[in-house]
Amino acid sequence: MKVNLLSMLNLIRVNTFFVTTLLVIMFLTSMTNVIAQETEPSPWSRFGLGLTTPTLSPPQLMMGGVSSPILDGYTINPDQPASAAGCITTQFQSSIHGTRSNMTEGDSTASITSGSPGAISLVIKKPGSSSAVMMGMMPYSGKGYSVSRTFTDTLIGSDILEKYSGSGGIAKSYLGAATSFKGKKWISAGDNDSVLVSNRSMFLGAQVSFLFGEVTSTGRLDIEDVTYLDNRTRTSMRHRSLGALLGVQGFQLLWANYDDQRNFQSSATLYAGATYSPSSVLLTDYEKTVETVQILSSVETVIDTASYINLIDASGRIPSKISAGGSIVFEKANGRRIQLSADYMKEDWSSVSDEFEVNILGGDATWAKASRSSMGIAFKPKSNGVAKTILSRSTYKAGFALDAYPIAYRGTQLSGWRASAGITIPLEGSRSISRFHFGVEMGQRGLGINNGTVLEGTLKESLFNIQLGVTLAPFFKNLWLTPKLYD
Repeated sequence: MKVNLLSMLNLIRVNTFFVTTLLVIMFLTSMTNVIAQETEPSPWSRFGLGLTTPTLSPPQLMMGGVSSPILDGYTINPDQPASAAGCITTQFQSSIHGTRSNMTEGDSTASITSGSPGAISLVIKKPGSSSAVMMGMMPYSGKGYSVSRTFTDTLIGSDILEKYSGSGGIAKSYLGAATSFKGKKWISAGDNDSVLVSNRSMFLGAQVSFLFGEVTSTGRLDIEDVTYLDNRTRTSMRHRSLGALLGVQGFQLLWANYDDQRNFQSSATLYAGATYSPSSVLLTDYEKTVETVQILSSVETVIDTASYINLIDASGRIPSKISAGGSIVFEKANGRRIQLSADYMKEDWSSVSDEFEVNILGGDATWAKASRSSMGIAFKPKSNGVAKTILSRSTYKAGFALDAYPIAYRGTQLSGWRASAGITIPLEGSRSISRFHFGVEMGQRGLGINNGTVLEGTLKESLFNIQLGVTLAPFFKNLWLTPKLYD
């Protein structure tokens, strides 16, 4: 009776977890459009498509954003299409992110808290198969700023309130496929025996992606003296672009040791990966209205329309993007695993600056060459013996990244740095390879040079981010896509 009661409690706990997770995911999916309006409160999101963000996927963010060489069968890597073929089975992954931003410019300070859903990803794979299909959706860029300043115009002798606000964002959906090619080799086990192991593999993948979304900006000039009329400029841009992403990964076993009983002792494996996204056409429905307005009794009235521009399918280009990186993994028989990784990405927006039919940047900003340099470490402690705990079966991660954004303001590029850490925990009671991810990230962003140093006397943002995510997989006896041997 005791065993039955414990089994029932475990079943209730597992079912409750999955039902709760499903409800949360459904809620986040339905709220994506609402939350996207306030996902990026930075004033720098005023320019262009909004401020582009790293892919919000905790397993990669916790390692500084390293993605191209990461091949982990227990999580999804949405930025590397080839990695889908390395997944052990069908998996679903999602997350939520909260950010606290402290902004400083001279003597002025402000703090803003915002939140956003992360990448929603699905890999469909038959256990043991060499191929897989992946799909998902993720934030690409966002606007959610609201800034203002008051100054005195000596010419008219009146105070003027200058206000800028924006909202919206761009999302990315994708569909891809991947396959793998594996090689095997006999490794000596003692003096008189050997073991057949997989010593090298290559993974190839491709994605077709679609960018879509709308960003809006409003600029106001309110003159305190009512004898003067106010000015309002509103801009709306609806973007869409069809693109592709190609990926390749591979690993090479450097060495492996087995004892006389053919038991694994230790190994070292080298991983490498790269991705390439060709340049694609960006189509924009552009609408801009410049109006003269007047506020009387708190009611805003349009007096005159000074200018109106409406363009459909205005063309531009998104530049090609390339990333490459490597990783080395050391494993021991006691379960200890250490992974050291590095990654580099570049995307030159200045190369396509002359191909936009309309100026979507605005202000004194210009396009620049975006890049990201990342490095990370993952550590899993030993977990052999009878005293295994959930912490000994968890993976601990940390990383660091230097970011150069595709925006330069008055000749100086926007840049910053990020430091991250987190833990990936197996879900107790799920009887699957499902994982829970918790990570934190801190950093700074502002006008600076390529090494992430922020220049003094300019707007500086100090960022703190919390990430919560799950990777869900089927119950280990529920072999999806595998035909039953009998009914």
